[in-house]
Amino acid sequence: MAQPPPAPEWMRPLDPPWRAEPPVRVHDNPYFALDTYRAVAPTGVEVDYFVQNFKNRACGVVALDADGCIYLVGQWRFPAGLYSWELPEGGVPPDEAVLDGAKRELREEAGITADHWRPILTLHLSNASSDEVAELFLATSLRPSTVEPDPTEALRIARVPFAEALAQALAGRIVDSMTVAGLLRTHHMAVTGELGDELAQAVLSSRREDPT
Repeated sequence: MAQPPPAPEWMRPLDPPWRAEPPVRVHDNPYFALDTYRAVAPTGVEVDYFVQNFKNRACGVVALDADGCIYLVGQWRFPAGLYSWELPEGGVPPDEAVLDGAKRELREEAGITADHWRPILTLHLSNASSDEVAELFLATSLRPSTVEPDPTEALRIARVPFAEALAQALAGRIVDSMTVAGLLRTHHMAVTGELGDELAQAVLSSRREDPT
């Protein structure tokens, strides 16, 4: 991915950063730890601040076929209590490269491998309360593989025209943050010419042929 241009002047921070004493760990599990800090806000106010420290880095994959279709995974999400359609996503442990983790998640969740990979976006998923960071990738030149879901995952796979997936996100029916961001980023890439003419045209013109 090409280096972005320098940030504009208005993005420069003008206030002092947060200051904090060393953290006190109040909870720990295989997925995240919870620390509390005695901290001083940029305004000078003293507060107790709680931060989730995630042990894995999140990743998500926009798996895009030449005809403009992408692969989404449907599953129940326990914290929200809802059924969610999402990009193939998962956690990448510290000893695994993020790209390798993204390749593994695409294969395990969607049964897909890809010849071409491209990083497209970095996200902080909930930066008021956690340090969780996500990396999104675009995968093209797709090939079928074997689905290998986690024992707790009852997954459904849908191959969907890109424009239809984006429309469902904009309608508020797809609400997973990495999925919404990945769809919008891919659309932007198609509009600005970052995808190449043929793939961009497939993305922008993709529609489900069967009206049902």
